[in-house]
Amino acid sequence: MTLLKKLPVEIVFNPKWWHENAGINFDENFFFDAERRVDDEMKMRNYLYERFHIEGLGEKERIKKPVIGPVHLAAGYIIPQLFGCKIVYHIDGPPDVIPLNLSDDEIMHLIVPDLKNASPVNRLITMMDTLEKEYGYLEGDIDWSGVLNHALDIRGHQIFMDMYDDSKIAGHLFDILYETVLEFTEYMLSRTGSTSISVNPQTRNFRKKINLHSNCSVAMISNDMYEKNLLKYDILLSEHLQPYGIHHCGDNMEKVAKGYAKIPDVSFFDVGYGSDVKECRKYLPDAFFNLRLSPVKMLHCSSEQVRDDIIYLLEQNGGVKNAGLCCINMDFNTPDENIRMIYETADNLR
Repeated sequence: MTLLKKLPVEIVFNPKWWHENAGINFDENFFFDAERRVDDEMKMRNYLYERFHIEGLGEKERIKKPVIGPVHLAAGYIIPQLFGCKIVYHIDGPPDVIPLNLSDDEIMHLIVPDLKNASPVNRLITMMDTLEKEYGYLEGDIDWSGVLNHALDIRGHQIFMDMYDDSKIAGHLFDILYETVLEFTEYMLSRTGSTSISVNPQTRNFRKKINLHSNCSVAMISNDMYEKNLLKYDILLSEHLQPYGIHHCGDNMEKVAKGYAKIPDVSFFDVGYGSDVKECRKYLPDAFFNLRLSPVKMLHCSSEQVRDDIIYLLEQNGGVKNAGLCCINMDFNTPDENIRMIYETADNLR
């Protein structure tokens, strides 16, 4: 796994920031209309450059590219919709997934969807075909989220009780979701060459792009429950999707670091802000740690506090080796000087 730049930095703003500052609307067509995809992603790249003039952040030239996405937005909505979840779109927010809360019997009758012929994947394929025909290639990818995340959308919070009381139901649902996620991800990889820029853009800073599985909801369970119910899916995904990484945006990655260390050939971790980085390093000494800053602190703190946060996280990591920085979902009114401080500090520490 070859890193293209020492201590890489990536940032992502939330939809309200984009809507209020750049006039981008996040209605349904933003995600599925081929012309809108190209135009809006170009506007977003150009706006970042014009606003910050930071190397590697956005692009000066207004060049149209066939970007599947969104790659400047955190939004996992495709897999739940395949299973029938209603998706509510907002002009200044990410799509909301309305949980299905399926019954025991409904869960046990679930099967893997006919991926390429089911909505919304068939709509994505139509859009990709249109863009590839026009441009001759495709870029970007779609956030595939994670097995437990999707289980919450489909089963609701009952899935936590299932893991304790009815492993048959939980296991069947996880099996179906794993197979669906893998099929979707392998298809996306075959079309664009990447799977996870839309999960975290840090994944593009490697010679071979990382495949990043979102374990957001794992922050809500113990390591014992993770190892009993979900570890095997990370192992299976790692076998099929190399190089492989884990996105743990919760503030407690140290709680499951022992379980994560049992995944063969996992090489990348999104380490949620508030996690004990030093403790995580004990279990994962050789992995790349993408150290996440707090978007709340970025909104409310001074630039000096941002710098101090970065220095502290890197000290806990043991230096800049095998480390990167990111801040995801920063809100409207986040001070520009705090953004600049991330890049300035990284430049100085390199």
